[in-house]
Amino acid sequence: MEASSDRRPSFAPRNWSGWIAVALFFLLGMLPQRVGIWLTEPLGPLLCRFATRRRKVAERNLERCLPELDEAERERILRGCFRSLARMIAETAWCWSPLRGRIKRIGQVHGLEHLFDAEEQGRGVLVLTSHNTCLEIGGCILGYTVQGRGVYRPMKNEVIEWYQNRRRRHYIEGGLIAKRDVRAMIRLLRNGGMLWYAPDQDFGPDQSVFAPFFGIQTATLLATYRLPKMTGCALVPMFPRYDRKRRRYDVYLYPALEDFPTDDPVADLSRINAVLERQVREEPEQYWWIHRRFKTRPEGEPPFYD
Repeated sequence: MEASSDRRPSFAPRNWSGWIAVALFFLLGMLPQRVGIWLTEPLGPLLCRFATRRRKVAERNLERCLPELDEAERERILRGCFRSLARMIAETAWCWSPLRGRIKRIGQVHGLEHLFDAEEQGRGVLVLTSHNTCLEIGGCILGYTVQGRGVYRPMKNEVIEWYQNRRRRHYIEGGLIAKRDVRAMIRLLRNGGMLWYAPDQDFGPDQSVFAPFFGIQTATLLATYRLPKMTGCALVPMFPRYDRKRRRYDVYLYPALEDFPTDDPVADLSRINAVLERQVREEPEQYWWIHRRFKTRPEGEPPFYD
């Protein structure tokens, strides 16, 4: 199943909330970068205070993943995380704006040679990244530089689902692929295409194995192992980040993983988690600590979250 059709949702009352959200996104996307950041970043402390459930999840994740830091440092990262999540609203609006071309002026891709090396070998590329708060704008910057597609989870709100897919087609060649459409992913990679993929979420024990992430046994999707195994594609890590001092975005591509995959999925997925962990440690404030990443536990272990 690929991204939804171009048929515009109706203006029925059930869709009003979606259309209001789209209108706000449109208006925010028309504002200059500094104004957008000025309007959204102050929402971070409010989210941190009132999104109690998400804050508790983030606190628990930080406590277990970064125990070497003192409480004050973890609190600083927590507040920075919510500030980055708030800024992400403006970043997403810029990507979906008719003025999206300005993204090219505030972003840069580093390490394109790692994609070209795989292309010269006639291999597809699975671009591996994490759920970073620069997720959308990083994909937009990369999409304006090289052709590729992304994996996404369809949204329940049909108006926002329609709007995001319509806008993303401007910088994602061929549109998005729903996360359940494995056949489309395989076809793209076998044909030498590029597929952007962020596997660091907990979708339960099915199609997952346990591998260490921040020293914690974590349900890790097998797809990141199986896709290279089935298609022979290269696995190239990608890390987008925001530089507050320069007010610019950098997308870093790293050399493809060597000798990957092997016949040991747990060892290979442990390598992948180690790559993602290094990315997170570089900019911990820009990671989605609010996600219940460790919800699924090995048999016999107590619940990770209250």
